[in-house]
Amino acid sequence: MNTKPSPIPNLLTVTGLTKEFPSRATFFGKKAGVVRAVDDVSFHIEQGESLGLVGESGCGKTTTARCILRAVEPTSGQILFRDGEWDVDVRALDRKALREFRKYMQLIFQDPYSSLNPRMTVLEIIAEPLIVHGVSRGFELKDRVRKLMKQVGLDERYLNRYPHAFSGGQRQRIGIARALALNPALIVADEAVSALDVSMQAQILNLLEELQEEFGLTYLFIAHDLSVVRHFTTRVVVMYAGRVAESGVTEDLFANPLHPYTAALLASAPRPDPEHQEARVPLLGEVPDPGNMPGGCPFHPRCVFATDRCKNERPEVREIKPGRHVSCHHAEELELVGVE
Repeated sequence: MNTKPSPIPNLLTVTGLTKEFPSRATFFGKKAGVVRAVDDVSFHIEQGESLGLVGESGCGKTTTARCILRAVEPTSGQILFRDGEWDVDVRALDRKALREFRKYMQLIFQDPYSSLNPRMTVLEIIAEPLIVHGVSRGFELKDRVRKLMKQVGLDERYLNRYPHAFSGGQRQRIGIARALALNPALIVADEAVSALDVSMQAQILNLLEELQEEFGLTYLFIAHDLSVVRHFTTRVVVMYAGRVAESGVTEDLFANPLHPYTAALLASAPRPDPEHQEARVPLLGEVPDPGNMPGGCPFHPRCVFATDRCKNERPEVREIKPGRHVSCHHAEELELVGVE
């Protein structure tokens, strides 16, 4: 693998990540262009932390995660993964090296129903990554699967059952066991609890926290439910139209948003208090067409604070204070309402 000494202690460092997809020509013969699903995204994940990636549907969260995992090939940018004292350049890995590297980063899928092969037993599902990477076979393999089932709260008597015999929460536990099989350092949880009811969400989140404490796991947690993100993550990256709008420590970002889009997201989250009222930042219009992005700040057509500068000049992500980054020309001037 392509490695070099690591100058920083981060487990994962993403710099200038961009992913473009070709768009099809229209029926009337308009020339095809490109859709920039991820646009110059940069962030890092420290060892043992949970980083939240949030934003509206279509903002590029899942595409960013797939680029990191090399499930899709990034157009440009750098992805560095720390292996011991060395940084692995994930984009530079060839096919053989990438196959070997995949054991370090695993994925928990959103849908526990479609992510499990209905023709495979629990034993076969959890054992598959162990077999593919030649980690264990025979009796040792079966013992390893039993241990994984116990770790995620499943009875080993279910070893030979098929996915249709399980509830949604149990299926997600099977998916988590499969992700844990190779002892990864980083787990990407892509909307891992969004398909579950509230009580089951709490159980799965508690399980993920227990596994993190026991095995020193690091999570990239993709979600749109801000209450879940606030509970589970240590830092948050807010994305809009493929770009980073804001990032920072979770509690600080929730209490003191710096970007109007972040404030609007926080205000749109329902509160279980009929007496609670607050001054909301209006969120006008709709998400822009990714194939025809507006000039300047991509959020300016929906922003009540937009000026001529916002319409003409694209803001760069900058550090306002230690650990807080934002891409807004007027971040220092705005007084936005957060969440108590």
